[in-house]
Amino acid sequence: MADTKSKLILVKLNKADLAQGRHVLIVESPESRRAVSVNSHVFSIGRHPHNDLVLNDPLASRHHATVAWMRYTEDGQKADYSYWIIDGKGKTKRSRNGIVINDKKKSLHRLSTGDIIRIGNAIKISYNYVTYTTDSSQFFKYCDQDRTEYKSDSSQQKSYKETVVIEDAFTPE
Repeated sequence: MADTKSKLILVKLNKADLAQGRHVLIVESPESRRAVSVNSHVFSIGRHPHNDLVLNDPLASRHHATVAWMRYTEDGQKADYSYWIIDGKGKTKRSRNGIVINDKKKSLHRLSTGDIIRIGNAIKISYNYVTYTTDSSQFFKYCDQDRTEYKSDSSQQKSYKETVVIEDAFTPE
């Protein structure tokens, strides 16, 4: 008997997947606003400095969320590829405070342009898929520029690891 359930399978991201556009996270926190290009098949978000996107919020877990490139099939029909956000590291290792996507607490969500992800009280992440055109090339250049370390104006001197844009996996012509 054939399995007719929906299936999600983690797959490797290749250059062809990135050739038409860029997956971008706009991260807003009290300290900064930054654009991060996601172009790997697994992208980790959390407080720990080994994450791809490091957050400074006491309500963020060490490994708060994972963004993963997944193949989705439903009832054995055509496969669809997209990024999904997963609370923590999945079923067995969820974050303490969860993730809120478009004002609903979820443990798994297929990302689409305009989705708003909230982590803790102060972190807002917007997901956008930007197709590669001459109009968007300036935005891509902004995402690719080296960042300088963030310097706080406050009297409390804290050291935050600045997240940098991930190196691009392809070079547009």
